[in-house]
Amino acid sequence: MVENCNQNNIRIFVFGTLRVGERLDFYMDGSKPCGLYYTNGQLMKAENGSVYIDFSYKSAITIGELHIVNYYCLQRINHLEAVSGEFPKGYDLAILPIWKLHKSGEYTFKDEDLTIAFFYRRRNEPVKILGGDYTLHLDPIKHIGDFLRRESDKFVGEEEIIASVKKLLEDVEF
Repeated sequence: MVENCNQNNIRIFVFGTLRVGERLDFYMDGSKPCGLYYTNGQLMKAENGSVYIDFSYKSAITIGELHIVNYYCLQRINHLEAVSGEFPKGYDLAILPIWKLHKSGEYTFKDEDLTIAFFYRRRNEPVKILGGDYTLHLDPIKHIGDFLRRESDKFVGEEEIIASVKKLLEDVEF
């Protein structure tokens, strides 16, 4: 039996206070840092001090770090980003393309440098609960945990987790 929840098998892109050396980097304890990456969008700082990516700026980039975490680390991060009062507006788990930042500092957007990772997107609007039934709300964190526990007969890799959540979110617009 494989305990997938304990495996570092979840890719997450962090671009603010969770980066190494920043104020809340202790939430990343146990993660595997994989270096600097970037994505399209302008990094913004809100009046309350929280940072987010504004994707309406198509020509701007945001630099962050890719980490590989286990499910329990993801739950800690989720508590900070989506539940606690640290960031009053809150964030929701989403998926985005990121590219490896090489020492040259060029932003090439080459396919061989592309990967897909989870990140926390600023919650701008209320999220509709489909059918008006709270038990049917989309909860990617619960979905990931259920998926990892259900697949106890084999190791679940990073790509499988991303694919599973992509399917869950395919009809949801962020």
